[in-house]
Amino acid sequence: MTEKLVIRVDQSHQKPIHWLVFSSADEQIIASGELDNAEQLEQLSEKAASREVTLLLSASQVQLKRVVLPTKWNRKLEQALPFMLEEQIACDVDELFIAVGQPVMDGEKHCIEVAICNKQWLKGWLTLFSELDIELTRVIPDALLLPEQQDNALSMIELGQQWLCRLGHWHISAIEKSWGADYLYALQPSRIVHYSPAEGIPDVAPKEAKEAEYDLPLALFAKQLGNVSFNLRQGVFAAKKKQPQWWRDWRSGLLAASIAVGCFVVVKGVQLVVLQKQADDFKTQAVAVYQQAFPGKVVRPHLLKKQIEGELAGLGSAEQGGFLKLTNHLVAVFGEVENFTPETLRYDRRRNELRIRARASGFQVFGQVKAILEQRGLEVQQGSLNNDGDVVIGEIRLRGDA
Repeated sequence: MTEKLVIRVDQSHQKPIHWLVFSSADEQIIASGELDNAEQLEQLSEKAASREVTLLLSASQVQLKRVVLPTKWNRKLEQALPFMLEEQIACDVDELFIAVGQPVMDGEKHCIEVAICNKQWLKGWLTLFSELDIELTRVIPDALLLPEQQDNALSMIELGQQWLCRLGHWHISAIEKSWGADYLYALQPSRIVHYSPAEGIPDVAPKEAKEAEYDLPLALFAKQLGNVSFNLRQGVFAAKKKQPQWWRDWRSGLLAASIAVGCFVVVKGVQLVVLQKQADDFKTQAVAVYQQAFPGKVVRPHLLKKQIEGELAGLGSAEQGGFLKLTNHLVAVFGEVENFTPETLRYDRRRNELRIRARASGFQVFGQVKAILEQRGLEVQQGSLNNDGDVVIGEIRLRGDA
């Protein structure tokens, strides 16, 4: 944007507000004016719609300081800044907003430049502009936009009933005409560079009139905007990133599509979790069956299929047939009898006999298993049964053709 809207406010919402529209391309004033108070700010909403807006705060309400640091500036030191400033301020540090500037060196000492103002006062102004839909790109103390002078020279310009002053890089003030002379005598600048007629300025130092640059104060400030990088819009008062026009046009459709895609992903995710849970359960069951069939063998779940094939291949054709036939009969029992859990399986190849050590909920369960297996034409022998708390542990032997 080549056009900028500059708005300067004072300490109170009831004080006059100065504004100016400036073209940085032509360095020309497009429009300017003064509002009686903050209630008339709505008049600037239309002017702010298509321009970059800078808010200038009175230098009387913003204090610039240089804080000496124990080491090179880092983010951890930022958290300690309020404690470093406590002895330099007269109010409660919790009432202040501290904006961080540039780290600098003062001789061999590391320092950080900060700007301090009342937190609620700044929040009140920013809230007011937000309610009026005036988007503030930058917030700067007004006197910081005076041209910087060298060799302890002082820049000054008259605005309203005040003189705005800047001494060096990071020292600003706003002085009243009634007591400004005392301040200047105490400051002792090497010379005074003034951008307004200086009849009222006491002769405390040689004066240098910049008559060619006499202009509206806000016009001078607008020309200096490119030379100052500091911005009070940071931390809790950082400007929200403006949404591009394409997003505002397509936001509703994109949000609806995002919700639909999100729901689809959630449904598929739930299905995947359920299927994964079932797969894990089947894997656990397969491992348990393998351990029962081949006690003492090390189980490798990711190679379980190959392990089973290897074990069966090692049994020999006759053994394989007998063993599988007996285990098939045993597996069929699980679908008919509840609370019957095999613990170990032992196969005697020579006798073609499968010994099952199992636990059940009662003696009658073993009898039921024995009856079912006998109905399937097997020779069944039931060993001793013993109580173990709430369960019964016993042994059943299945014998096939030798």
